[in-house]
Amino acid sequence: MAYSAHKLLFNPGFSVNTISQTEGDSKELVRRIGFILRHLPNWLIVNEKAEKEDLEENITGITYKQQTLRIEIHFPDGEPSIFKGFTSSPGAARSFTANIIILDEWAFHPMAEEIWDAAYPTINRPTGGKVIGISTGERGTFFEGIWNDAKAGRNSFTPVFLPWDVDPRRTQEWYEQTKKDMPHTFKKEYPAEPSEAFSAGSGAFFPEWDARIHAPYEKSWYPPHNWRIVLGYDGGYNQAAAIWFAISNDGWAVAYREYYPAHKTDPEQMEDIRALSKDPDGVPEQIDHIIADTSCWAKNKDTGKSTVEIGENKGLRPWRQADKDRIMGWRRLHEWLTPIKDENNDYIKDRYGNVLSKLRVTKSCSNFIRLIPGMKENENKPDDLASGLEDHVFDVARYFVMSRPRAKRSEAEKKRNRRDRKRRTKPRSSVTGY
Repeated sequence: MAYSAHKLLFNPGFSVNTISQTEGDSKELVRRIGFILRHLPNWLIVNEKAEKEDLEENITGITYKQQTLRIEIHFPDGEPSIFKGFTSSPGAARSFTANIIILDEWAFHPMAEEIWDAAYPTINRPTGGKVIGISTGERGTFFEGIWNDAKAGRNSFTPVFLPWDVDPRRTQEWYEQTKKDMPHTFKKEYPAEPSEAFSAGSGAFFPEWDARIHAPYEKSWYPPHNWRIVLGYDGGYNQAAAIWFAISNDGWAVAYREYYPAHKTDPEQMEDIRALSKDPDGVPEQIDHIIADTSCWAKNKDTGKSTVEIGENKGLRPWRQADKDRIMGWRRLHEWLTPIKDENNDYIKDRYGNVLSKLRVTKSCSNFIRLIPGMKENENKPDDLASGLEDHVFDVARYFVMSRPRAKRSEAEKKRNRRDRKRRTKPRSSVTGY
């Protein structure tokens, strides 16, 4: 509102229009502009309705006139600047040409996509224009798509996120109390980072998820050389997913790389995975095995080849079939995501000071981080995910934790296992061989 007031005051003929969910919201934005103008000094601008005796004599400067849904700023020389409030409808968006359009609580606009299609041409002109979209996050909305595209650089918006502590009066103690008072919705209402703003709130399938705990590593993080690497894969043409998991010597894991292709064939996907499977020096990684959906062993009726066969031809091997028990898989994934506490109920931390859970991710796994707060439980089967969700990366994580991942064996352990195996298979009788 302050930015809009400044542009209106110093640019005669300027126009700002807001689109809000309700007429009451539109009135509130107009009221706020009026509040700003009313508290500016009289030598800059005065209200045309002000009492004459309250003003200095012979005022010939800028004045403004405030109505319920409209404010006009009049200049001695030049066209008036206008601020108008509209309620959410495509018709309203088509009815004006503006220098700035403010979409207030954009995620909750009815027919948001239609409004955007109508509003965009009004600012997409040679002289330019701006759109400011402001909203609380809401899953599955047009606003979420705009936000994700802005974060990925696929549109011309600049994403700006305001966390819960942007208000300095909100202390950590205040936040902890809020968590207790709103255990199911505090992340959505008071997010600490963007993915929480789009969380499912009540009915969230992964309530243990906390980006500050589970995503502490930057994109540049790479596992030590003595960690075991396992690749998880969920195939498909319209959407597939692959995640590289590194297992520490203590048995916990970090998902450090993600591949999320859409509309790519199996040969294209396998080539991409092979190209991505390299360390920071460009050396091919030693992948212990690939755990994948059982459908990857089905042969294509046109080519006669399976996804596994195509992958093996690209040098990707060995493959293992995933255990697809959904309910047990989700239970196991909950276990791996739950932060670990000691006997005093305090979080256990690693040597870098990060709270420890059995599974964590790097910021390279952007789709995992983006999607997990919005996963909802099935209303009829609470132990399962709701149907119709974008859950490919979580299927991959489920396959991984169900594969009983273990740390890389040391040379001493390998030697001990060989000795034990030899002892078990050595004949006890030189006569019978048994």
